[in-house]
Amino acid sequence: MNEGRVLPKSEGKLRTNGGHQSYSMPQSSMVASMPPLPSSVPLADERDSLLQEKLDLHLQLFEAAQIQRKLSGPRELRRGCLQFASEVFAARFLAGDFTSFLQSGSKVLVAHGDIAGKGVAAGMWFTNLAGLLQSYDRPHSDPARIASEINRHLCYLRPVAPFATAFLARVDCNLGELTYCNAGHFPPILLRADGRTELLERGGPLLGAIEGAKFELGKLILEPGDTLVAYSDGVLECRNTADEEFGLDRIVAALRGAKSPFAQATLMMLLATLQDFANGGPLCDDVSLTVIQRDATRRHPTALAG
Repeated sequence: MNEGRVLPKSEGKLRTNGGHQSYSMPQSSMVASMPPLPSSVPLADERDSLLQEKLDLHLQLFEAAQIQRKLSGPRELRRGCLQFASEVFAARFLAGDFTSFLQSGSKVLVAHGDIAGKGVAAGMWFTNLAGLLQSYDRPHSDPARIASEINRHLCYLRPVAPFATAFLARVDCNLGELTYCNAGHFPPILLRADGRTELLERGGPLLGAIEGAKFELGKLILEPGDTLVAYSDGVLECRNTADEEFGLDRIVAALRGAKSPFAQATLMMLLATLQDFANGGPLCDDVSLTVIQRDATRRHPTALAG
């Protein structure tokens, strides 16, 4: 019987091609001579390992995002007759946009800005910027001075440090007085109770761009019923299915339509209007909003310590 017999060379075929001879083994012999295929088990193990690494990375990024949010301070805050609310939605896990409320007695330091870039790199720099805000938030430092100090620090770290825009404001919750410095950020909108609007533009260049840059201070009084909204480029440049930008006019119109006695409700209605405009499209950039609102009822504010 010939079962299992290994073919000898003589059973192969001798081929002639232009005077050159080559020996070809029969197909059955070639198959028999091939090494066995590796087991699929190691491939499955490697796939499971890669999947676990991906899940671990997602978990770490989620935890980093929670830390980033905690460093920003509370999402909502009430001090006297003033309300504060903010939200940040990251396009890629960690946001380059940032908001912060730092309380000191009767005053609140508000920061809203955008670090150049997206994702992990921009998110990591936020921790540095949050530390700088806390370091330079001294009792008698106005927002222009704070912007100047942060600018000096970022310029010192060039070219590693990114550029950043920031709207910095210190609010006296006893008096309703707001002093601010706009360092290259899109100008926040102040909607007065009587319907007038103002853009808060006074300040200086974006942070980390010009060493020794000068920053100016702006001042205003938040009257009863006034609302201030700071926003990022992700809001301004959000596009719909027709490739139209949301734009400043739509932000103002949305603010007029979203007016509520509560800052958080005003903010959520603004976000709902933005989502309706985008029609469910994905975020192309971080989206962030900060709302400061003074109660409409004219009353003497409760004096706060500090």
